[in-house]
Amino acid sequence: MTLMFKRRSVLAGAGALAAASAFPISAARAQTILRYGNAGGPQTLSNTFNAKLSDTLSERTGGELSFEIFAGSLGGEQKLIESMALGSLDMYNGAYTGTREFDIMYSPYFFRDGAHASNVLGTRIGEASSAVLQERYNSRLIGVGRLGTYNLMLKEPIESLADLRGRKIRSAQIEGCLEGLSFFGAIPTPIPFNEIYLALQNGIVDGVLTALNPGVQSKLYEVCKYVVTADFGLALDKQVISTAAWDSLSPENQEILQTTFDELEEQDYHQVGLDLKAVDLKTWSDSNGEDSLIELDASNISAELEPLNERLANEVFGDGAWETIQSA
Repeated sequence: MTLMFKRRSVLAGAGALAAASAFPISAARAQTILRYGNAGGPQTLSNTFNAKLSDTLSERTGGELSFEIFAGSLGGEQKLIESMALGSLDMYNGAYTGTREFDIMYSPYFFRDGAHASNVLGTRIGEASSAVLQERYNSRLIGVGRLGTYNLMLKEPIESLADLRGRKIRSAQIEGCLEGLSFFGAIPTPIPFNEIYLALQNGIVDGVLTALNPGVQSKLYEVCKYVVTADFGLALDKQVISTAAWDSLSPENQEILQTTFDELEEQDYHQVGLDLKAVDLKTWSDSNGEDSLIELDASNISAELEPLNERLANEVFGDGAWETIQSA
């Protein structure tokens, strides 16, 4: 499905005028529609956030800047980010980057929570990750959307994470996810997000590890009865724009795009993601019964995984990186 969010040529309302007044606009500048892609459906948080971002940008630029949103219609995340690098898309939003710097951050309990992740990304760790992304995809990192939690969704119940041993669990092709599943003896099985439903339905995998909200929006509860309520990682959506698209914007609109993303992310991405977890778990239990929510004692998981996370951090970012992350 392709969603087109049209630009507004006239600002209406005191609120829009107030927002626009913070950003001077030059007259008679060409309108720009950035082609944006995400692998999830239109109602996932990643895409409802970007719909709001598009509308807000349109208001603040007097209709000069907005998005054409391709939500779940152009393939998986790897295809999308590579399409952006090749110029078929202007902007990508998703988990996958194919870089160790970002990928290891998906290991369970690499961060204490979303606030800790934000702090870490403000250190040399975040700077190094952004630089690698720019080098590989000729792109610029606008920011990271804190989507919420990664959760395990299973066709058969477990009593502890040790029961994952030998089970084929779908994972994104992301090192932290693969390492986390392997740590508990599961068999990580990389499958693109848009192919998960059929993989579960056809018995190709015994479960899936993915962000909870997109999983619910994709109705994975129809083909996978159980969900583990304890977090198994943190979903961090990278919002990336090609260098060509960025350079095509005026300096004023570059500033508006960056500032508006930063301003909206805290409340409309991070906080909404936190609030949606209870809603999404209720949707799951309403479909499959209260016994479909598996409550596990997660109190020791962070300590169990610390040697893995320390090794990954120091391998990728150098000696002392884990200490930097812990103290951020």
